[in-house]
Amino acid sequence: MRLLLHGMNYAPELVGIGKYTGELGAYLAGRGHRVTALVAAPYYPQWRVDDAYRPQDWRREWLEGVEVLRVPQYVPARVTGRGRLLQEISFAAGCLYWWSTFLLRQSWDALVAVCPPMSAGLVPGILSRCRQIPLVVHVQDLQLDAARELGLLRQPLLLAGLSRFETWLWRRAKVVSTISGSMAARLAAKGVPEARLRVLPNWADLENIRPGTIHNLIRRELGLTSEIVALYAGNLGEKQGLEVVLQAAALTRKRRDLRYLMAGEGAARERLERLAEKLGLDNLLFLPLQSNERFPLLLAAADLHLVVQRAQAADLVMPSKLANIMAARRPFIATAGAATELGRVTAESQAGLLTPPEDAEALAQAILRLAQDPGLREEMSVKARQYAEAHWNREGLLRQWEELLLSLTGRMGNN
Repeated sequence: MRLLLHGMNYAPELVGIGKYTGELGAYLAGRGHRVTALVAAPYYPQWRVDDAYRPQDWRREWLEGVEVLRVPQYVPARVTGRGRLLQEISFAAGCLYWWSTFLLRQSWDALVAVCPPMSAGLVPGILSRCRQIPLVVHVQDLQLDAARELGLLRQPLLLAGLSRFETWLWRRAKVVSTISGSMAARLAAKGVPEARLRVLPNWADLENIRPGTIHNLIRRELGLTSEIVALYAGNLGEKQGLEVVLQAAALTRKRRDLRYLMAGEGAARERLERLAEKLGLDNLLFLPLQSNERFPLLLAAADLHLVVQRAQAADLVMPSKLANIMAARRPFIATAGAATELGRVTAESQAGLLTPPEDAEALAQAILRLAQDPGLREEMSVKARQYAEAHWNREGLLRQWEELLLSLTGRMGNN
């Protein structure tokens, strides 16, 4: 197959959408398909373009068999609704160079638009209708709903216009896929026919992230020995409401054997660091984003993990970090409603505890419960790895992607 993947984020970004789109592209190329990715320079989660791609330009490179076409874009220093909108406009405008000089002349068997940004579906949506090319719109994040419900965009006319564009895009897609059942239900409520909906979860890295010893290199570097470590690892953004972790750390500061780690980068990091300093949290340490080689060690170094979600973000996103936490055979505490996808997975796996979102007291009590019960932690750890192996196997999920694309092109069983 001749395939186009179009979205803003791609490898070598280590986390988030770019990680999964990059691995999808590499898998399809490894299976013998000709894959082109139209994407931006890596910038996430630091919200700063990687030094290797500065100054930004239109650039062609090859990564793991994938032809990658890079586009310069505006990256806001401060992440706001307006800044994100300007970023997406600049990205869409930058893509016109590749569309006009190269991509429109190519023959495609299928197009995959990865959203956000929604603008990734604009030209593929037109092209799919004009040339009868199957289009898959893959929704990693219900971006418009999040912008509305988290107050990132407040202009009614703008929201209405974006909602109409969203509907236009769904109608042109042969398949609308997303990463959780609850997100699929939201899409169905928006008018996407269930016959065109697919749930294709993000996967766990079960090969590289394996159950490891807790007393490893990361702990030795940090001078941690017998302490109980509660870890948040991932994007330090505004959607997560990570203040609740700092508040829980403040509530449990008398437990001198309990330590908190926050590892990652993101738009809220500096603000969270200032808040931690204001609260005098000597039991909390910020770590940078870890490399692929060190990330499994970081996951293994924690006694328990924190998966934090704001109340307004319920079912707008599904934290993909959970898959790798469970692959690492570690228990977790999730801040989410019981009716959300995160709440469902927590209950179904029996690998973690659930607390109401944005409730620091409840989170602190759950942390103390796991901290003082090693037997419960071990029981949940076993169930975590079992659940990850049963539901988030990377090879199986990538095979589902290939089978979907082959079926759309009428080439099932052929390349």
